[in-house]
Amino acid sequence: GYPGATEIAADASPITALLAHSNGKVYGATSGRASHLFVWDARVNKVFPLGQLPETEKGVRTCLAETSDGRILVGTGLSEIELLTLSKDMPHGRRSIENQLLADIKAKYKDYAGGHFYAYDPAKNDDGVYLTGAKAVVEDLGVAVPQNSIYAMALSPDRKIVYGITYPDAEFFSYDSEKREFKRLGKWMEKLSYPGPERSWRGVPRALAVDADGVVWSSGDDGLMRFYDPRIGSFGETAMRIPGEYWETQNYNAFPVVEQLFAKADGTLVGTTSDGFVFEAWPNRNRLVSWGKPRVERRIRAATLGKDGRLYMIAGEKDNVCRLFSFDRENGYLDYGVLGVDRSPYYAKIAYQFDAMATAADGTVLIGESDRRAKLFLFIPGAEVMPGVLNPTNPR
Repeated sequence: GYPGATEIAADASPITALLAHSNGKVYGATSGRASHLFVWDARVNKVFPLGQLPETEKGVRTCLAETSDGRILVGTGLSEIELLTLSKDMPHGRRSIENQLLADIKAKYKDYAGGHFYAYDPAKNDDGVYLTGAKAVVEDLGVAVPQNSIYAMALSPDRKIVYGITYPDAEFFSYDSEKREFKRLGKWMEKLSYPGPERSWRGVPRALAVDADGVVWSSGDDGLMRFYDPRIGSFGETAMRIPGEYWETQNYNAFPVVEQLFAKADGTLVGTTSDGFVFEAWPNRNRLVSWGKPRVERRIRAATLGKDGRLYMIAGEKDNVCRLFSFDRENGYLDYGVLGVDRSPYYAKIAYQFDAMATAADGTVLIGESDRRAKLFLFIPGAEVMPGVLNPTNPR
C-alpha cells in the first residue's frame, strides 16, 4: 500500500499466509499486532490491502482456503511469530519440563475465545478502497475450538469440507461450507514434544494434505504419519516415520512434525519437516523416502509446488538468514541464495525472514516476508541452472 493512505503498518505486516485463487490473483494475510488481508493482482503487478480482520485476531498461519463457490475461508488465531517468555521456576517430577512448557503456552490462550473462520468474497469486495484503519469485509462463521488458534487447514477434493488442526491442543476438526457447521473429530496427537528450533512452540503439525480419495494426512505422535478417513470416520496409523532428529533421554522424548505437505496427482505426498528435511511418501505402499535436507540449519519455513514440478522452499531458522531452494528427484537441490532485489536507484532490498509461499497461475512463485516491515517477493522460475549453482547472468 501507499504510506499514509493504505499501507499496512510495521509490526502488523509480517506475511504468514498466501493463497493462489482460481481468479488468477494471490491473496495473503499478515500476523503481528493486527491481522490484515491483501491481494496481489498480476495484471498490474500491485498489492492492494483488503482491510483489517477483527481486533481479537492477531494472526493467520497458512490458513487460507478457496471453497467451491470461490469464497476464501480465513482461519485465525493469535500470532505465533513472537516467541514466549517462559517460566524461570521449574517443578520437579516426571515430564515436568513438557508440562510446564504447555502451561506457559496455554496461559497465552486463557482469555482467547478461539480462532474463527471468516469468509471473504473476492467477487464482491476486491474492488473496494481500503484506507488505513479500514475493516475487512468478512463474514464471521464462528469459532472452531475454544482457546485455540487454527494452525493448519486443507480442503476436501470437492472443496466443500475444510479440515483443520488447532494450536496448542492439536484438536482435529472439520467445517462444512454448505451446512456451515463445525465438527470436532478428536485429537490429532496426544504426546507433548518441543522439537524446536523454537523451543517455546509445542510440536503440532503445521500442514495437512488431502489425497484424491479424501483421506487427510499429516504427521502424528513419534513422527509417524497418520491419517483420517472421512468415509469411515476414524483415524489410522502407519509405520512411515518422517525424517528428523529424534532425541530420547530418560525424561524427555522429542520428535519432529510436518511443516508443509502436498498431495500430488500421482498419489504421492511430498513434505518437509521442522528439522529441515524433505521427504516423499507413497501411502498405498506404506513407504516413505527421505531426500535429505538443503542446509544444515533446521526448519523449512515455507514451501510451494511449482508449475514445473519442482518443490520451492525457504530454509532457515528464526532470526537467522533464510535462503531459497528448489528440489526435484532428477536435479536434487538448487540453491538460489539469499533473497535480494536491486532496482537502484528506485529501491533495493535484502530480506532474511519468510513464512509463506504460493504459486500463481502463470508459474510465478510468491514469497511472503515475515519481518516487521514485510514485503512480497516474486520469483520467476526458468533460469538456466546447474545443480546447486544459480546462473549469475540471469537477471531474474
